[in-house]
Amino acid sequence: MKDKKLLILLPVIVFCVFLIYKLFLNPKMIYVALGDSLAQGMNPYGEIGYSYTDYLADYLEKQNLLESFSKEYTQSGYETLDVIQDISMNTQLKKDLRESDLVTVSIGANDFLNRIDKNGLTLEAIRNMKPIAEEIFPNVDTCIKEIRKYAKEDLIIVGYYNPIPFLFNTSQKELDELFAYIDDEYKKIAEKYNAQYISNYELFKENRDFLPNPMDIHPNTKGYEAIASKIFERYLNKNK
Repeated sequence: MKDKKLLILLPVIVFCVFLIYKLFLNPKMIYVALGDSLAQGMNPYGEIGYSYTDYLADYLEKQNLLESFSKEYTQSGYETLDVIQDISMNTQLKKDLRESDLVTVSIGANDFLNRIDKNGLTLEAIRNMKPIAEEIFPNVDTCIKEIRKYAKEDLIIVGYYNPIPFLFNTSQKELDELFAYIDDEYKKIAEKYNAQYISNYELFKENRDFLPNPMDIHPNTKGYEAIASKIFERYLNKNK
């Protein structure tokens, strides 16, 4: 009888020990980054360097909170369907997401930018971009849903800034309204999947020096570090 009780209690004891180890003895996190050129670290001059993902990993490391970091699943030019396909076909990625404690993703900008005429921006064209954005949101939703199938811990969706005024001589007001709308829709998707949303719209609007090349949409290291700092601050506040 005692042997039977021991057999019943043993798995419970093992689970409790594992839980204590994870929560108290090993608080460090496995961080996996997903997404496009912003997650990978494309700079304003076409070179891959330090991204907000790298800076965030550095912040976590300095706080002795980081066990491992990977951005091997980030890729310049990625659209939502690329991330969805990667998850569907890559067994290792599924495993890494399951084991992750923190996932960040920036995705959807290429879906939008690849569907607009960058050479003919008029006020009327800008006003017609809202339906294009509306077509993209279901793919963003599906992408986050797919990530959430495997990543059960903290998920952070990194929002975009408005790059177009720095590229084209057109109306700031109409573009502000468009990107504010996009920002709001991303927030809704984040709430739907119990993810945290980090808006960078105002951050870049107030710091135009983050985008030094008028012919490129990518930030400099100051811009990437500012994004990482905002994520880190919000993340720590949430998990205090």
